[in-house]
Amino acid sequence: MQLNLKKLTQRGDTVVEVLICIAVIGLILGGAFVLTNRSLQGTRAAQERLNGIKLVEGQFEQMKSIAADTTKASTLFGAPASFCIDNNSLVKPAADPACTVGPDGSPSPTKQPIFKITASRVGNTFDVKVVWDKVTGTGQDNVEMKYNVYQ
Repeated sequence: MQLNLKKLTQRGDTVVEVLICIAVIGLILGGAFVLTNRSLQGTRAAQERLNGIKLVEGQFEQMKSIAADTTKASTLFGAPASFCIDNNSLVKPAADPACTVGPDGSPSPTKQPIFKITASRVGNTFDVKVVWDKVTGTGQDNVEMKYNVYQ
C-alpha cells in the first residue's frame, strides 16, 4: 500500500486575519445602521412638522369660514384667551380635549404623535401654535403662525 503524501504548500487564513475582516465588516454595517437611523428620524421629523403645518392651516381656514359667517363671527372674536376650533367649526377653550388631536386631526388620538393646538387673538391677529413631542424623544417641537382676519 502506497501512501499519498501531499506537500502542504497552501496557506489558509490565520485567526488574526479573520478577526480583522470581521471587525471591518462590523464597522461598515454599524455605520450603515447609524446613517439609516438618522435618515429615518429626519424623515419622521419632517413628516411631523408637515402634519403640524397642516393643522395650523386648518385652524386658519376654519377661522376664515367663521369670520365670513356674520351669525358666527362673534364666537370667533369673543373667544377665550386661549382656544382652538374643533372639526365642527366650534370654538373650544384650549383645555378642551378637542384641542388635542392625532396626526390626521382626529380628536382623542391613540396614534403618536399627539398634537396640542392653541390659538390666541390680539385684535384681528390670530396666533396658532401646534406643539408635539419630538420623534427623538428629546423635548418638544412646534409650529407657530400668525394670521389677520378682518370682519
